[in-house]
Amino acid sequence: MTTLHRRVDWDDNVREATAIETDRAEGTATRIRHQVTEIRTAAEQLTATGDIFDAAVATFLTAQATMLERAGSTAQRADSMRREEDTLDDPGTFPSPARSALLIARAHLGKG
Repeated sequence: MTTLHRRVDWDDNVREATAIETDRAEGTATRIRHQVTEIRTAAEQLTATGDIFDAAVATFLTAQATMLERAGSTAQRADSMRREEDTLDDPGTFPSPARSALLIARAHLGKG
């Protein structure tokens, strides 16, 4: 079973993460791993075209996939992942770089 960091409130009360918090973090980590795979697949395909523009886009996608993987590929990391590191759609705001990379990858792969 996954163990997340303990929770500390404003009064320095410490408690263990609940089952719901753990399940949420595990679900986020699974989603992130799938999205990293999507982004890397698109980057590999773009690199293979040999086009200079596609290569530049692939470099961006690869960098974003690496940062996204580092930020949320495990439940522990996903639990502490900041909103600006995530790929979730946040209406009314500009997409994060990770979200932009995911959208580009999905457009390239025809999943958008």
